[in-house]
Amino acid sequence: MSKEAADQDILALVSQEVSQTPYACSTLTQLSGGTANFVYRGILSRPLEDGTKTIIIKHGEAYAASNRDFKLPTERCVIEETILSALNNVPATAAEPENTGTSTSTSTPRCTVRTPHLFHFNRATNTQILEDLPDALDLKTFMLAPAAAHRVPHDLATVIGRAVGKWLRAFHDWVAEASQGALAQASEKNKLMRDLKFTVNYNNLVGQAGRFPALLAESQPVFRRVRDMAAAELGGTEGEGFGVIHGDFWSGNVLIPGTALDQQLDVPLFVTDWELCQYGPRALDLGQMIAELYELKHFKDIDAGIWIIEGLAEGYGVIDEDMAFRTAIHVGVHLICWGSTVAGWGTDEQIEEVVKIGRDLVVRGWEKDRAWFEGIWLRGLFTRA
Repeated sequence: MSKEAADQDILALVSQEVSQTPYACSTLTQLSGGTANFVYRGILSRPLEDGTKTIIIKHGEAYAASNRDFKLPTERCVIEETILSALNNVPATAAEPENTGTSTSTSTPRCTVRTPHLFHFNRATNTQILEDLPDALDLKTFMLAPAAAHRVPHDLATVIGRAVGKWLRAFHDWVAEASQGALAQASEKNKLMRDLKFTVNYNNLVGQAGRFPALLAESQPVFRRVRDMAAAELGGTEGEGFGVIHGDFWSGNVLIPGTALDQQLDVPLFVTDWELCQYGPRALDLGQMIAELYELKHFKDIDAGIWIIEGLAEGYGVIDEDMAFRTAIHVGVHLICWGSTVAGWGTDEQIEEVVKIGRDLVVRGWEKDRAWFEGIWLRGLFTRA
């Protein structure tokens, strides 16, 4: 059976499943970008009592939606349901623009960040029904779109970053409360996804010297020590920088309205895809997001990537020096392992340069060279450490 035919079978099953519920849909459209799961936007046959007309349906199988040969346990879906259910009643985090007296600052909307509401989850079929953000794009796609790429104002980019940073800090603090002990226990069980994250980042880091020997061979001793440090963190539950983390916190998992540049009052953002939620260093959430935002500037010369990073650091607030260096190391690891592998993302020269930048971040972070970091675009982490 072809992938297209198999996907149609899944669509038919999902449509049949929801047809006997309040979430019956007149049409279902599969959304692009779903790697692990089958994701659809549904137009409800009848609006919900609150007026909701569209929903998102996310269905998981014991394999990746994009590659049936890549097996993934469906426990990931239960982890996501657990965290989303707990977050259903957590209010949005907001960031207001700073009033500098300029025309752009007075016309910049505020940004609010929260998770989509989970309406329903069927544990027998691993099917979620979620709140839809109409006309949404993920933040990375939004920033790359011709309509926005070089048009996002500094004030708006900073507010987006500040809102996302404030939300991330609020989430890390909230989930560390004693009342959320059940969430911590659930996330600690997500060992397969935790180990997968370690493998594709830190084991992969050491192997990258084979791809870029001229750039990375001399740094191999440091890379091995960094890998060993990350391996020692697996299963760790103690320390200021440890807690429940999103686990896949990057610009592809933050949704923003495609019309954000036209908004006057409020820009809502949703944080999605919680299947890698795990217990680990909070620096991994910060570092992955920062690395992806930096790639916008590095590969596409989109200044707003840096502006969002600056707002993100401000919004997240004070961290200790150890967490700042750990974050910087993860930024570097991500640039080396992921920034160098996206097909068509940049020229050979840009790819080599991003590997160099990643190498320097890892090595300088390992050496705790604060003065060096205070002289580069990542200085915002250290002014608050």
